[in-house]
Amino acid sequence: MEIRNNSDVPSDIKNQEEKSPHERFRDSKSLSVTDFSSLAWCELQQHYFFIAGGRKETLAMKIGSEIHNKLELQEHDIISIPTHTKEDIWGIKLYNLIFGIDSLFINLKTRELPIFGFVSGLFVFGIIDQIEMKPVFDDISRDELIISDTKTRTKQYIPKYVPPSVKFQLMLYKKLFDELVQGTFDEMKIFQTLDLNPDLEFSKELANIVNISYKEKEMKEFKPNLRNLMKVVINSFGKVWKSYNYLEKTVKYWKGDRKPEGVPIEDAWKCQNCEFADNCEWRLNKIKEREQNKRALLEITNGQSKLRLN
Repeated sequence: MEIRNNSDVPSDIKNQEEKSPHERFRDSKSLSVTDFSSLAWCELQQHYFFIAGGRKETLAMKIGSEIHNKLELQEHDIISIPTHTKEDIWGIKLYNLIFGIDSLFINLKTRELPIFGFVSGLFVFGIIDQIEMKPVFDDISRDELIISDTKTRTKQYIPKYVPPSVKFQLMLYKKLFDELVQGTFDEMKIFQTLDLNPDLEFSKELANIVNISYKEKEMKEFKPNLRNLMKVVINSFGKVWKSYNYLEKTVKYWKGDRKPEGVPIEDAWKCQNCEFADNCEWRLNKIKEREQNKRALLEITNGQSKLRLN
């Protein structure tokens, strides 16, 4: 799109009745969370920015991006992965989503979590700055998830009120996150909307990382493609609010219908004070499995985990 002087754009608004803003300004078939929240400041101003080809990056915006990168690097390293297809691009997004959910359980916090879903038939993608898992104040047996967004300012003081755009942004993040947790999204509709082939295998670099991370964990015949990676996404979100019949499961143990199990990885902290930890077969097998995966990933990623498009 040709970028013109912003002072020229108001006259163009008369010539746009034949196409919707989605058709005119978003060829990618998807909208961002920011596309929604930015309209809360002034719809007409934002519309003029769309006509002009978007906002020009200011010094404040550049500094803000650098701060976000520094905050993310405090949590984990990032590597660049070459992408050769649009399926690779979305494969990296799904991988980072799974990586982020795992980090949430292990570290009780995750940053830069990709999120997506549909809003009234429109596909929306966004990246949540931070999610923390904390005990509920009046009920320590339960945890709550806190979604937050880091905002940088040019002035050295905290604003007296939260702008509507920020509230709307966080609300939309929560809506998309909740729908992923509840499993109410239609994965095939996502693939069709974005014109993605769910069975196309990822390019070599990404395929190697995906295979090492999930093949043994998910299924032997696991193929590194969007269809299977989406299944891992669904399983990961299932852990967030898992609901299973605990009584039925314990009855099976007492009847000898199943062997006792150790704790899942998100509860590994319980092993720290366990008197049987040094000889626990479950724990030792999990450590061995994790070390094998870690060594394999080290060979490919030089010790870094989260992926970035190259």
